[in-house]
Amino acid sequence: MDERVRSFLEAVETAVRPTTRPVGAKLAAPGETPPPKARRPLQDLKRRLTVCQGMTAARTLGWTMVFAAEDHGCPLPKVFMGYVDAERFLDGTVAGYYQSDPECGRAMEAAYPRWPAGRYPEIWLAPLDRCPFRPDLAVIYGNPAQILTLIQGANYGKGTGIRSVSSGRLGCATWLVGVVQSGESTYMVPGPGERVFAGTQDHEMSFAVPYAELERVAEGLGYVRRAGAFRYPVPNLAALNEPRMPEKYYELEEPPSGEASSAPSEDLQRDE
Repeated sequence: MDERVRSFLEAVETAVRPTTRPVGAKLAAPGETPPPKARRPLQDLKRRLTVCQGMTAARTLGWTMVFAAEDHGCPLPKVFMGYVDAERFLDGTVAGYYQSDPECGRAMEAAYPRWPAGRYPEIWLAPLDRCPFRPDLAVIYGNPAQILTLIQGANYGKGTGIRSVSSGRLGCATWLVGVVQSGESTYMVPGPGERVFAGTQDHEMSFAVPYAELERVAEGLGYVRRAGAFRYPVPNLAALNEPRMPEKYYELEEPPSGEASSAPSEDLQRDE
């Protein structure tokens, strides 16, 4: 395993403790040979899948997945990867589900990052703990507190905050294109397609780290955890607070009416 990947994975397992595996993603250039045991949706599963389904297969089933143009069950990543002409997408028609103003719809579609045709003919996905290739980025899923931990680690040595871009849809454009183009760690709110088709849970967010930042983020995760201001799992300090109960609860401790208290009288306490 690549040393940078190994150190990052160890830091994530210690500080973040994700419930599903971190995933390594690679945008394969022409001529690169995919891992021998990788599954191709159309060839091996006899069906097309969304690329976010491939991400779920990698992080929950431990599969290595390869997507070429013909494997995509959703046309939109094919636009972002440059597999189909973007003209129809950019006219804003599809954005009509989210924007009533055509001009706003066109602006919305133009904001999504894309690769030029032919740059990366395949997408490779594999669980990071046994990734057979050097990934372009690592993607981790978690609850908001876990993503907070990653934000703190990624902000180490930077200080000005971590990038996040979301329009409430098409989150795959961020990790397929945006993170590699920007070179910045980015946290994401998975979109509706990923939740409907890929089974991403309501509580889950995701965080992507480009390869060049893996070492610094790993160092940051270790530093923040050792410093101790915040750690995951979040400590429940309420367990150390004295509780306040309803008044009727405290009446249970009072002696019944007409009975003497079993506690020593004030005079007896003085005599003793």
